[in-house]
Amino acid sequence: MKQNVWLFGSLLLIMACSLQAVEEPAFNFTQSGKASYYANSLAGRPTASGILYHPDSLTAAHRHLPFGTVVQVINPATQQEITVTINDRGPYHPHRIIDLSRAAAKQIGIIQAGVAPVTVKAILPTTVADSLQQVVKYVK
Repeated sequence: MKQNVWLFGSLLLIMACSLQAVEEPAFNFTQSGKASYYANSLAGRPTASGILYHPDSLTAAHRHLPFGTVVQVINPATQQEITVTINDRGPYHPHRIIDLSRAAAKQIGIIQAGVAPVTVKAILPTTVADSLQQVVKYVK
């Protein structure tokens, strides 16, 4: 009986020590600049990843982030934010950092302005985030 209690207590102690609070990972790639959104005429056309562009989707184009990267885009003027997936390359305008789908642009309130300041945040493997930060600094 003592052995069973000791064994059970030991297992509980091991389990308690191994459990850690799961924290949401911190964003390790951040970029601020201007965002624009896709023209309606691009609906149904393939993106650089091969996926067809749909104005209702929550997708975006970025020059350097890997396809499939999920990013949070924040409109600092309104604090509205949206989560989108990178599936295209661009924008090709030199003073913009991201092109959003029409639905994403609408949700963060930049449809009227057409172009607006945003902050882009992504969770990436550390090596990728570090190398992208260097690329962004070099391009500026």
